[in-house]
Amino acid sequence: MRLGIHMPLKKGFAYNARRLKEIGGETVQIFSGNPSGWKPPSISEEEIKERSMLLKQLAIYPLIIHTAYLINLASANEETYDKSINLLRETLRQAKLHDAPYVVLHAGSHGGKGMEKGMQKIIEALKGELSSWPEKVMLLLENTAGGGSSLGGYIKYIGEIVRNLPEIPLGLCLDTAHAWGAGYNMASEKGIDQLLKEVEREMGLDRLKLIHANDTGVEIGSFRDRHHHIGEGKIGLAGFKALFKKVWSQDLPVILETPEMGTDKDKQNLETLRSCLP
Repeated sequence: MRLGIHMPLKKGFAYNARRLKEIGGETVQIFSGNPSGWKPPSISEEEIKERSMLLKQLAIYPLIIHTAYLINLASANEETYDKSINLLRETLRQAKLHDAPYVVLHAGSHGGKGMEKGMQKIIEALKGELSSWPEKVMLLLENTAGGGSSLGGYIKYIGEIVRNLPEIPLGLCLDTAHAWGAGYNMASEKGIDQLLKEVEREMGLDRLKLIHANDTGVEIGSFRDRHHHIGEGKIGLAGFKALFKKVWSQDLPVILETPEMGTDKDKQNLETLRSCLP
């Protein structure tokens, strides 16, 4: 397994990439643009090439791109829906330019229009992008803490999207804190086994391409998304040790999205997480 962080880009990409290497990071996730805005990123191809070369020199891979939070392919609002499709398309293009094999996307929310309608909108949106889908870029649907009109709280819904789009490279990004919030017991080996069995049944374990390793301080099944430092929350070290006991690929990326990113807490969380590896 390759451990890394979601890298803040204050002080620049190169500074943060070198810092990541110094604290023991082996993989990295970034936003390609403003995570809370609709404007596509304006990065020159020359700068992207420089980024790729630096990561190769530092042996940091893979680079993972996380989409903006505003994207909602299940939205009943047509303006939001169209903006979401356009921004996803540009993010996929940016991933290709960065040589990033994975783009992470939250499944979205139906906004009160019903699960069936929301799922259908997502499927139609992704199917519409098939003709322009960049080669060697896989879209990873991230599970959410669920609740309300969220479509990503349960693995079965993500599995349904994947099964309905066999021609599109889709996979799963498993967020441990979100799974806990949705009611999956990530603090016990039994609970983790049950979740992984559901992944295998709904889409196949080979679709699980990325883990977001986050502890959490909320109650299980609370439908709340609150990230906490590794070992200091409800999942605890026992939960991460149980998760990492499973047979994983040596190159499976594991990304931290813990609080206080860009501080010494990054190194602490990486070291604590590494201590959970078998």
